[in-house]
Amino acid sequence: MANSLRIKVHLSPGARADLQQLNQRALKHPHGKEEALLEAAIVMLHRLNGRRHPTKPLDYNPQFADLSDCDTTYVGADPYEKPPLRIVSRDIRPSRSDGITRREIVAIGARQDSKVYRVAGQRLRRPVGITLSELAAQREPTIDPSRSRQYSVNSFGSPSANEPDLLFE
Repeated sequence: MANSLRIKVHLSPGARADLQQLNQRALKHPHGKEEALLEAAIVMLHRLNGRRHPTKPLDYNPQFADLSDCDTTYVGADPYEKPPLRIVSRDIRPSRSDGITRREIVAIGARQDSKVYRVAGQRLRRPVGITLSELAAQREPTIDPSRSRQYSVNSFGSPSANEPDLLFE
């Protein structure tokens, strides 16, 4: 397993809230579609923790914030219906070659009206219609050099070091 990609799933605070909302709906409708959808989402989160994951890279769309560094995963409980949920995630590569890739779950939400993509862009604090490269080019040092920060394209909206990870084993 020396060459295998090691991945650790991290639920952002927003994704945790999304999961709690799914849980609340499932509690109101036990043994129904809502409960099955919650279970399907949890199973998919476990699968996203592995080396192989069923994701689709997102492309830039000027109608949304640039999520081209993110992937989407379709989640549904009924194989005869179009999956109603999407999980938006992004992989944050480790600084060391032997490190663990952090798969940040940004949002879990409705496919309908692309709501989950709008929410993910807001959570990553990205403006609509601006590419990541344009956003990176706009970043300039502040007037006080001692207070300036440097950002890489992958650092926009990155999780804080103090946030707990959710590890599936």
